[in-house]
Amino acid sequence: MRPVAHLADQDDAIAFAAFHTLVSPALRAVARGPLRRARHSGRACEAPVGAGWCAECEASADDLVMESFTRLRAALVGPLPTTRSGEPVREMALVCEHLMSAEAGEESTAALAVKLRDGATEGEDAWLRAARAQLVHYPLGLLEERVRRADAVRRGASARPERDLRQAAWAAPLRQDATILDLLVLAVFRARRGVPELFDVPDDLRERHDLSRAEAARRMAEALCALRKTNPAFFAANIGDAVPSGLDVTVDGPEDQLEAAASREAARATMRRLLAGGADEPVAQAGRRLAYRAVVAAVCAVGSGRRSDPLEVAEAKLGLAPRPAGRLVRRLAVLVAAAGVDWSERLTVEPPTGGSPRRAGRRPGR
Repeated sequence: MRPVAHLADQDDAIAFAAFHTLVSPALRAVARGPLRRARHSGRACEAPVGAGWCAECEASADDLVMESFTRLRAALVGPLPTTRSGEPVREMALVCEHLMSAEAGEESTAALAVKLRDGATEGEDAWLRAARAQLVHYPLGLLEERVRRADAVRRGASARPERDLRQAAWAAPLRQDATILDLLVLAVFRARRGVPELFDVPDDLRERHDLSRAEAARRMAEALCALRKTNPAFFAANIGDAVPSGLDVTVDGPEDQLEAAASREAARATMRRLLAGGADEPVAQAGRRLAYRAVVAAVCAVGSGRRSDPLEVAEAKLGLAPRPAGRLVRRLAVLVAAAGVDWSERLTVEPPTGGSPRRAGRRPGR
């Protein structure tokens, strides 16, 4: 058994082995989510071979463990870390006091590691709760943003691109148009976080500048063109990877390509809202959404050269008369053409997002 008291041993090697056994499982469990969001867009982080995480996330976890260990060792030697008001951190004092107690010599780090990882429980020892706060959660403060920023700087991007846009001398021409500035701040924010819908401007920003969805997408294209012209290096480092695939930003005059990308992204955003269900969607709304999927699938079939009759599907699935069914099919055909036939067809077969449909007027679980 490796006792908890070893964390206070004078030998750093002995102390670190005990610390790693006690703290590392909990720290990795809490860090997993922020690291996934920062580096993998929320997807699972996996090692190329075997169990574990990717090399970058493993290195980050090791750094966090060492940072927490160093902070504890400094507190054991003294002085204790202090709050903003200059008072010693009571939780850290409680941890240090317990580690040097006789009771710590009888406790197993492996057994307590499970409790530390599983979260607080009623009747839990005060020192263990304090250890979770100081040795696990404190080192992970703002982890997602810190990792995003460090990774961006490592690949040559700006640490705070939104600040550069608002304050840097080279960005002064961009700040002359408040709409362009706000759209560029949105673009770098989304690019840093791996958000794919670069041209789908949120409602609050559109309302602030009195823009329709199509106008907002066009202004975003205009803003990106202006940024690339003003500072190509900044554009490449902070926006380049987020530009939709197939967009060549290395050629002169990318305006036409950006406008095409804006139209495509706007169309895809509309298609997602139309065909992808939300959580706990009422049954009636879910049924109508499935009907739209059937019509879009028929339009895609025609676009791919297969036999289909979207008008007949619209009449049958949605109960429309021939004239309104024709108008709907024409509108959907325009959307499919802008979004891409293959992309739209894949969307029609994807399972709806969110929970199971619910009946209108009833709460989930009732």
